[in-house]
Amino acid sequence: MKKKVLIFFVSAIFVLVFTAASYSCGFGEDLENSVIRLHVLANSDSAEDQALKLRVRDRILKDGRELFKNAKSEEEARRILSENRDFLENSARDEIFSAGYDYPVALNMGKYDFPMKVYENYAFPSGEYEAVRVEIGKAEGQNWWCVMFPPLCFVDGTVDEKKAEETLRSALTADEFDVISASGGVDLRFKVVDVFQSSFKAVKTALAK
Repeated sequence: MKKKVLIFFVSAIFVLVFTAASYSCGFGEDLENSVIRLHVLANSDSAEDQALKLRVRDRILKDGRELFKNAKSEEEARRILSENRDFLENSARDEIFSAGYDYPVALNMGKYDFPMKVYENYAFPSGEYEAVRVEIGKAEGQNWWCVMFPPLCFVDGTVDEKKAEETLRSALTADEFDVISASGGVDLRFKVVDVFQSSFKAVKTALAK
């Protein structure tokens, strides 16, 4: 009898783990394909370079918001970014020169790995996201990242909760929104998704070597 009970619980746990893993992998891929993130790397960790990083961040968010005002999907936003990559790079360069620096700047678009990140009441699992990556000078300082599309972060880097909820609900599926919504802290669902996503990617990377 005890053996049957043990077999039942082991089987139940296996089914639960397999279901959670399948869900988390599918969810993670869907979410990664629904947002575009912004990643800004400072020249160094000096106070001046970190302040410059924030100026460039604000400029990119401001100009990006104007570009995205009519974008309805991540695919459309990606097309707009591709067509305006030089414009945004020049915006960053102009901001750097306006601040009195002559650092070179490089703006690239692609898939980049991001760690887990919590923005006020919203949490995004670690994963490989489409992103605009801005490298200032040597790009050896602390970095800053946020969700550029849908526009979650605003010009000063803060989050307007009402606008954020409206924006995210319009851009994500109901399931995606429910999982990343973390009012009062990161909830169990988010932790499960993030753990399985990280584990799955680690195993996939190991097998590829």
